[in-house]
This record gives sequence, C-alpha cells and structure tokens, in this order.
Amino acid sequence: MQLRTRITLVVALVVLAYALGDLALQRFIVYPRFVELEARDAQTDVLRVERALDAEVATLDSRCAEWASWDEANAFVAQTKTGSSFAEHSLSAGSLRASRIDLLYLVDREGRVRFGEIRNPTSGERVRLPELDLEQLSPGHPYLPIDRASGTRGIAQTTLGPLFLASRELEGPQGGAVILGRLLSNELVKELRERTEVDFTWSDLSAPSELEPTLLAEVTASAEPVLRVRDESTLEGYASVDDLRGRPTLLVRATLPRAISAGGREALRYALISTIAAGLLLLFVLLALLRKTVVAPLGVLTRHAVEIGKSDDYGRAIALERGDEIGVLSREFESMMRKLERSRAELVDTARAAGMSEIATGILHNVGNALNSVGVSTEVIDAKLRSSRQQKLDKLAELVRAQGERFGEFVAHDPRGRHVAPFLLEVADGLRDEHAQLAEEVRTLASGVEHIRALVAAQQDFARKSELRESVELESLVDMAWGIVGRATSATLPELVREIEPLGRVPVQRHKLVQVLVNLLKNACESVAAAGRAPGRVTVVLRSHSGRLELEVRDDGLGISREHLPQLFRHGFTTKSDGHGFGLHSCANAATEMGGSIRVHSDGPGRGASFTLELPFAAREAA
Repeated sequence: MQLRTRITLVVALVVLAYALGDLALQRFIVYPRFVELEARDAQTDVLRVERALDAEVATLDSRCAEWASWDEANAFVAQTKTGSSFAEHSLSAGSLRASRIDLLYLVDREGRVRFGEIRNPTSGERVRLPELDLEQLSPGHPYLPIDRASGTRGIAQTTLGPLFLASRELEGPQGGAVILGRLLSNELVKELRERTEVDFTWSDLSAPSELEPTLLAEVTASAEPVLRVRDESTLEGYASVDDLRGRPTLLVRATLPRAISAGGREALRYALISTIAAGLLLLFVLLALLRKTVVAPLGVLTRHAVEIGKSDDYGRAIALERGDEIGVLSREFESMMRKLERSRAELVDTARAAGMSEIATGILHNVGNALNSVGVSTEVIDAKLRSSRQQKLDKLAELVRAQGERFGEFVAHDPRGRHVAPFLLEVADGLRDEHAQLAEEVRTLASGVEHIRALVAAQQDFARKSELRESVELESLVDMAWGIVGRATSATLPELVREIEPLGRVPVQRHKLVQVLVNLLKNACESVAAAGRAPGRVTVVLRSHSGRLELEVRDDGLGISREHLPQLFRHGFTTKSDGHGFGLHSCANAATEMGGSIRVHSDGPGRGASFTLELPFAAREAA
C-alpha cells in the first residue's frame, strides 16, 4: 500500500472515529439533557394546569368570603327588609352570570335553604343538582363550611360534572352559610387552555378509564405529574386532582409538543453535519499539506532509491534543497550511498580475496590427496632403485674389465667363469621385473601428477568460465580414485563393492568427478577404520534415474548424528580431530560446478552413511 493511500486511510479513520465519538457523545450525553429539560418543562406545564384549577377554586373562595361579609347577604338570610332589595339586585340570573357564578346557596343557622339556584353556564337555564335539591341541609353536608376561619373549598364531582365549590359561614350574628360554585364547562376549559397555553382534557376518575391500570395507578399515587412519550413530536402528561375530601377525582391529560427535543435533534444534526464538514475539510487540508511536504519528497526519494537499485549507481545525486527533516534525510541518504559505494568496493576486494583463499584451500586439499599417492609412488621407486640388481651387474662389469683379453679363457677354464652366464640370466630376469614394477609406479606417478595438473587446470578453466567434458568409462574413474585412496592411506583398505550399471562412455568433467570420488572414498575408508570394522565395506553404486546420473558411496562406518547432517558441507565444519572441513565443502562446490548436487544420509551413529552425487545425464556413447 502506498504511503499516500495509507495516510489518507489513517486520517479518514481518525475523522470518522471523531465523528462517531462526537455522535455518541451527543446521542448519549447531550441529547438526554434536552429530553430531561423537556420533561421538566412538560411537568411545569401540567403543574400550571393544576395551579390554574387551584386558582379557580381560590378565586371562588375569595368571592365566597366577600359574600359572607356582606351585610345585605346576612340581612337576606335573617329575612329583614333590606334583604328584599338584595335579592332583586344580587340574586338575579343576570347578576350571577355577570359574577361568573353557576351555583349560589344561602342557608341559615339551622340549614334551611333561604336561596338556592343552579344555572347551566352555557344556556343560563336553571338545572337541578341532586346533592343540593333540598330545602334544608344537614349539619354534616359536605358542601357546608367545616370551620369559620377557612370554610370549605375544592372540587366536587357532581352529576353535572366537576364543580368548583367554596362555602363560608356568614359573619352576621344570625349565622348561616353561603355556598358558591362554578361548573367545569367547556367554556371554562377553553379559557383555562388559553390562560395556561396547555392543551389539556379532563376525565372522571370514578368512571371507567381508557388508561392502562398500571399508568392510572401511578398517576393517582404520584404527587408529581407523570409523563409518557406518545411519538417523536408529542408528550402526554397526566395528573390527578383531589376532591373536597382529598380523594382523586379528576384526571387531567395534557398533550404537549416536544419542541425542546425536536430542537435538540435539529441542533445535534447540525452539530454532526458541521463536525463531518470540519473533519472533511481537515482531511483535505492535511492531505494537501502532507502531499506537498511529506509524500511528494518521499516519492522522489523512493524513485531515486529504486533507480539506484536497478542501476547500482551509488553516486547518483538527488537534489532536495530543503531545510526540514526531509532535506536532512536526503542529504544523509546521499552520504550513506557514498559510504556504501566505498564499502562495496572494499567488500568486493575482501570477497575476492576470501574466495581466492577458499578456492586455494580446496585445491590444496585435493592436491594433498593426490600428492599422497604421488609420494607413495616416489617412495616405491626410490626403494626399488636402492635395492636394484644393477649393483650385481656393476660387479660383473668390473670382473670383465679386470680379465680384459683373457675374458674368454676365464669363462672357459676358470671355475668362477662358469657362473657368469647363469648370473647374467638371473640379473636380466631381475632387471626385467624391476623395469616392469618401475614402469607401473611411473604410470601411477604420472597419473597422480596429471590429476594435480588437471585440478589446477580445472580451476583455471573455472576462472575463465570454461567447461571441458570428456567421454569416459565411469568404472575406470572409480578404479582410479580407489587407487589414489589406496596409496594415500597406510591403513588396511576395506572391501570395495561395486554396483555399477553399464552406462558406456558418459561425458563428464573427469577430474572434478575424480576429485569428488577421492574425497568420498577417503572419508568412507577413514570412517570404517575409526569404527573398528575388520575389514569393513565400502560400496560404490552407479546408476541412472529419471534423467540424472547418481553415484552413491556407502560405508558401514561411524555414521553421522542427526544434528551434524545439515552442516556437513559447510566450509570449515568437521567431526575429525585432525580435519580441516575442506573436503566435503569442495565436493559440494564441485558438484554445483558440474551442474549437479550432493546429499548425505545416515541412520545415526554406528550405522554408516551414504553420500549421493547427482549429475545431469546425457545420452551415453557406444563403448
């Protein structure tokens, strides 16, 4: 993923996370505050309706107190002359309507009704009320004042509907009581709605209700208004109003608009949109800034590094004249490339020297193996020459020179002369045998010297990237390598078992193959000797398999532990006390140079080992 894309994704995710966090904050912290405020405002509205109802009762009670203090009212109850004019002016239908009184009762001390009238607040017609359709009220009638100081006031549930009622004792010496009432009519409800600015309705709690029983029980038991959400735009508030005896009698239901929560949602929506807009603006500004100050310069640096990687031109310059961290990075990058160029040159020289050292070590190791055979042949020739019958022939030559011209007579008549001919025959036979043995050793010596020369020549050919293949009989190469190993060791050789598939003449790099065989056979013999086998066995298997030539050297020697197997071909690794770790490493290199590979297998210590060389196998030639 490109840096620009990554930065864009990171910044976009940050903006998105901030927007989601802000949304969660608004949704779960801010918006509930609006809902709480709306609930408090709704409760205030419902309470305002309750206070308006109480205010109606209070107004009626205040008017009732005025009536109780009027002398005319007291005189009317006492049935004096002044009371007659009071009835004409104050107790008429028009006067009561003007005073907004729907019910007026004046009773004396004994409870006899001196005046009683109830009128429909809408039509003005007289109506009857069973609770007061009496000529005399009993002393315990609920509408009569309880005490002189406060009287009785409240709401009474009647057959005509809820009735605001107030009663006071008359202040005159004759006693009695005045009862005023106002029915909760539709006009009064409309007036209260306008006054409180709350849309409400009422219902009788004693009648069957459409409310759920649990909600109804909660409303009647709670001193505070109860709120319910009807939908996203409307709340419903419920409150109960007590009657004269303190029992719930009216259920007030207020329908309240959810203006506050709607405004809160609108504000939160605007805040979210503004947050997203600000985040997008920040995103675009940051991306533009990052592109100009970071991404573009880093892109230049990246392209510069890619070009250097393709061309290996560490001296290529980059022009970023900046005073910030990018400029410092570009200058340090150029300085690092210059140092890397110098280090690379030094590393190439070091690697060349190390490679030459490793090659020389491998060559010397293989040459050393060949030199062991050459040394043995040289010693054999030297011993043969020191013990040669040539000395006896020299003695015979001195005898012949000493006899001079008498040599014939010496041979014919001297007893010693009769031994000359047999002696010459014996010397001739011995010299013939010595000549044959020396010729064989000379051939062996020449073969070893030729192998050494070939090793050096092969290295020179490898340095020139050339490759020479010869068509040879592989069995003869095995014999040659076994002969070199036999002359290079003083120990008794194990039994050699050949399992060689007849492949005819095969084109191979002869001397490299001999080099590998010598190393593998020598290691096998040493492993058998170290294991104390008597005499032990080394098996050479030669076969073709799936278009590959496989040459396996197997022994019944010490074997190899599992942890050593992966390291055997590593340069410098050896398990021998006098080893150097060059032989198998050079075998692996030679196998690679011949286009093949070498592998090892062992079942563990004491169970022998096998090394298998795989080479490309071309069509064989006729022998």
